Formats: sequence, structure tokens, C-alpha cells
Amino acid sequence: MKIVRSIIFSILILLIIPSVGQAQLFKLGVGGGLTQVVAPDIVAKDVSEGGLGFSTNWNLGLVAKVDLPLVPITPRVYLLYHSLSGSGEVEEALTKSANISAVNVENSQSIFEVGVGAQYNFVPIPAGIDPYLALDIAMNSFGKLKVNDNEIPGSSNTRFGGGVGLGAEVSIVPMVNIDLYLSYKLLNLIGKDDGEDTISAVTLDAFIMFNFL
Repeated sequence: MKIVRSIIFSILILLIIPSVGQAQLFKLGVGGGLTQVVAPDIVAKDVSEGGLGFSTNWNLGLVAKVDLPLVPITPRVYLLYHSLSGSGEVEEALTKSANISAVNVENSQSIFEVGVGAQYNFVPIPAGIDPYLALDIAMNSFGKLKVNDNEIPGSSNTRFGGGVGLGAEVSIVPMVNIDLYLSYKLLNLIGKDDGEDTISAVTLDAFIMFNFL
């Protein structure tokens, strides 16, 4: 697909850029944080309320950036692994009586997100604390949904989405920064099946950024 080729091409370009100019600063970060699914209800609601219980979970990721001298736009690529899980009790009628029994249900699913984007830096030169706005597009690979360790057929798929975010890089020591990033994501905006609800999430992440000339 054209979008897949565009993502791969963008990643290759960003990997090549640091080697073609010493005036540019390449940054590589590792970190993670929280992923909070906010919609739809079938995904975000508690298990006891009929949902999957994927409310607040954790993620791990990598991010790479190329700072361009005196240019307020910074290209970025990133990888995020979201681990989603939810558990709770649901009531079910026993087959041979009118009694109601509580059954424990555990749901889990992973999402591997590969994204490219750009951030607009409010201050185009190093200033200790550098706030920015970011716009991303991403390819999201959904792993199989598991219910009590039983895989649900047809639950794995690949979708395209995007996000907007607000962040800031804070200088800690020379060549090392902390990147704080809050983002709102639409995980399956493109490529959905008929009747498939859009999954939205908020992520809050912190990355340790290592700077290379």
C-alpha cells in the first residue's frame, strides 16, 4: 500500500539524514509510560460493565529525531508497544438452575505502533526547556485478543491512524534530555471494516533522549 511505502521511506530518510550533515543533531530516546483507552465503550468500559476493561495500561517505546539548525520543525519517527489488559467478574446464569454465578474474565491485547511525524518547536534554539506541538501518522498492528488465554479468531489486524500531541524536552546534562509527551491518538482511523468503531487513546510518556552530532 502507498501509506506503508511512505512510512518505510520516511524511516529510511531519517536514518540517513544524520550521516549527511554534521550541523544536524540526531536524537535517540528510550522510555515509556501510560496508555489510556477512552473510546469506544466496548473497549474502555470495565469488564463488569460489558467492556474489555482496557482503560489504563502501560507502553514502551523508542523515538528518533533530527534537529535542523534554526528550523522550528523537527522530523521524528517512533515505535510504541502498548500492552492492554483488563479483568473483572461478570454474572452468568447457571445452566441447571436459576442461580447467578460470578465468573472472572481476563482480557488482553497488544498494539505495535510505528509512526512518523513532525514537531513544531516554539523555541528553535536550545533553551533548557523546549516545548513543542507534534503531529503523527502511524501504522498500528493489533495482536490477537485473548479472553482467559483463549485467542479470538479474526481479532488481529493492521490499521492506520494518527495523533496530535504536546510535549517538552528538558535538558538534564550535556547531550542528555528528558522528553515528556502527551498525545491523543486515533488508532484505527483508516482501514476499518464496516461497523468497526474508532479506538481512541491518550498516552503520557517520558523518554530519555541521547544526543549525537
